[in-house]
Amino acid sequence: MLIIVAVAAAALAPAARAQDCTTPGPPPAARAPHALRFGIAPQLAGSAGAVQQPAVPLDENASLAALGRLRPPGRDLVIRLNRMFWSDGDEGLARFAALTDGYAAAGYKVALQVRYHPPEGHDGDIAGWTAYVRRAVDTLAPRAAVVELSITNEGNLPGSANTSDGSYKNVPDAVVQGILAARDEADRRGRPDLALGFTYAYRSTPQGDAKFFSDLGARGSSAFRAAVDHVGLQVYPGLFFPPATTDARGDVIDAATLLRTCLMPKAALGDRTAIWVTENGYATRGGTGEDRQAADLAATVDALAARSGTLGVDDYVYFNLRDNRSTGTDLFDAVGLLFDDGREKRAFGAYRSAIERHGAAAGTSGAVGTTTRPALRVAVFPMHARRRRPVLVRVRVTQGGRPVRRALVRIGRRRARTSAVGRAFVRVRFVGRPGRRTVLATLAGSRRGTATLRVTR
Repeated sequence: MLIIVAVAAAALAPAARAQDCTTPGPPPAARAPHALRFGIAPQLAGSAGAVQQPAVPLDENASLAALGRLRPPGRDLVIRLNRMFWSDGDEGLARFAALTDGYAAAGYKVALQVRYHPPEGHDGDIAGWTAYVRRAVDTLAPRAAVVELSITNEGNLPGSANTSDGSYKNVPDAVVQGILAARDEADRRGRPDLALGFTYAYRSTPQGDAKFFSDLGARGSSAFRAAVDHVGLQVYPGLFFPPATTDARGDVIDAATLLRTCLMPKAALGDRTAIWVTENGYATRGGTGEDRQAADLAATVDALAARSGTLGVDDYVYFNLRDNRSTGTDLFDAVGLLFDDGREKRAFGAYRSAIERHGAAAGTSGAVGTTTRPALRVAVFPMHARRRRPVLVRVRVTQGGRPVRRALVRIGRRRARTSAVGRAFVRVRFVGRPGRRTVLATLAGSRRGTATLRVTR
């Protein structure tokens, strides 16, 4: 009897590991690689724990000069702005809008964190949170340079309230309801192209991470899944998890494979949803270790580029541009490409070379990896509608001149699927101000398509 029990336990062990997502499953079928869109975080890194530790002040002019040296001619480099907190309210939104405008004036696209991090007395207040998300979209979406918003940051990671949202209440609801609010507001603002996602820290605890994604699956509707363009992977081999590494490249590929094959399916997020590496960094220690940092960075980017098609990885952001304190003791004090006095580390040149090898051409719109996917074309009739009068909108979705079946069509809160001949019918009554309304079509494996119709008085 004991032998039977032992054999049964051994047989169940792999299934249990897969269920808890402790090890990556087999990688998906091989697909051709594509160019990556690269980015950099030029602001200070967050300190692990509850509060922000002191750092050498940033010199914004020096940062802009360094960014100019880092971006190779003809390549894109997105600026990722971190640490925009709900607790900072409208003042924080104004500050990050000004930063966005400054980088846009210098010729950069911008992606931003929209952090849950609630004000005092509002922990778990999802209605207050979604109202803040809408204000954030209202502030940022009209700025054409803004290409992405991450709604919440590292909701799976508790115990580090200064860096991660997992320390707060009702985080899965904050992710789901925040993304739905952001998508609705962005569409109303005429920005269906604005990419939305949430980020995940590899890894807090395997069981906790699996539960986080399962909770998203339980709470998320088809509208939520359609609104999520990507999941952001934040991974620090040898720094956060695992505590030591002999193969940084392998750790990152394992993390991306685990996310694709085990975690994302728990939230019913399939191939249509991309993976973006929204944070990856390697530290120097006390001003030493430059060679290892540069080698790990180069190897990681080469490996991700080679598997970009197979794993559905579109973007890569290095975190961050400059050290907080090059001889500091916090986990994230010395992950920069520059020392805190502005001198370039060897990793600076390694990252520039990686962008030259694998980067997308400047001017590519949207998520770069998705530009290799075929686009949907959307036609609507009528093209005009009267405000407050019901109208039947006829939508046709095609791809390469052929009708597309089962595409999801959205007009505001109304949704329909296309038939075998690529047609959908949506009865809607437009309220609110006269003006343009966006008709959006999405389909797994394809770039979203849009059309507009005008609402008159």
